[in-house]
Amino acid sequence: MTSRYVIGLDMGGTNIRCGAVTPGGRVLMLRRGPARADETASAVAANIAEQVLALEDQARRRGLGAPAAIGVAVPGPLNVYTGTVMTAPHVAAWRSFPLKRKLTTALGRGVVVENDANAWALGEFWRGAARGYRNVVLLTLGTGVGGGIIVDGKIVHGRSGMAGELGHVTVEPGGMPCDCGSHGCLEAYASSSGMRGLVAKRLGLDGGAWPASYLDRLGNFSVRRMTAAARARDAVAIEVFQTAGRYLGIAVASFLNIFNPELVVIGGGVAGALGFMRRTMAAEVRARASRPIAADARIVRASLGVEGGVVGAAYAALHPVGS
Repeated sequence: MTSRYVIGLDMGGTNIRCGAVTPGGRVLMLRRGPARADETASAVAANIAEQVLALEDQARRRGLGAPAAIGVAVPGPLNVYTGTVMTAPHVAAWRSFPLKRKLTTALGRGVVVENDANAWALGEFWRGAARGYRNVVLLTLGTGVGGGIIVDGKIVHGRSGMAGELGHVTVEPGGMPCDCGSHGCLEAYASSSGMRGLVAKRLGLDGGAWPASYLDRLGNFSVRRMTAAARARDAVAIEVFQTAGRYLGIAVASFLNIFNPELVVIGGGVAGALGFMRRTMAAEVRARASRPIAADARIVRASLGVEGGVVGAAYAALHPVGS
């Protein structure tokens, strides 16, 4: 490969991170821009293209030339084979939206589109906590819960490219409502939105005032702030984390039994509270996972941080589906 870099772009609900990544997985440049996720479907796609072009222009001015490939990671589920986003939790306008075709037209070259959680899994597999392993399950605990599954060194896409919706496995039939429309999903307990619901239920906050210790400077619920409250021995915060950990352990035990991975990697903003969830999580794994399988598996924190999705998107660009 003559080109010195690949573009990897990771779109979140608020921001887009776009990076120039070497063919070996090292991030040379990283820039951030707004996601503009509340705009029209085509406008959101146009903004992604603009972010790619801005990064490419910056790279050119630094003497890096043109990218060898472009990978774009977005929330799904999406059909990875056609690049069509079926639905997206942060982009209401994307409904069966042909994102790959729109970006290819806007950029005048081929683009690989991947699910954001899959991209993060690929990033950790390539350059992060899962480097050197062949069978990995990754969970991203953020506003929701995403997942990526790597079997024998390959991401599992499934028939239509939408495999790995691990946040929507049922851990409590008839349990807490989930944003997907179902009840009792892992996401309803182990995500920031799920924990917000657990706190509201525990404190009976039906439109009432929230404890200031759980709110950020804008007055929004914050897992980071609740983690600080737990460190200060706040009983409700500790209880909620323990509850989330129990349901996380139920799900992880199932993933161990189904996929027999060497490693389970847990990342995302909520993973900063993993210390308060680990005891109840481990207890459920011990109780529910097959002992021979669980004995050889490890559960670790993701290591790439905010660069994970960017690195994984670059990896997806270098290894498109079917290659």
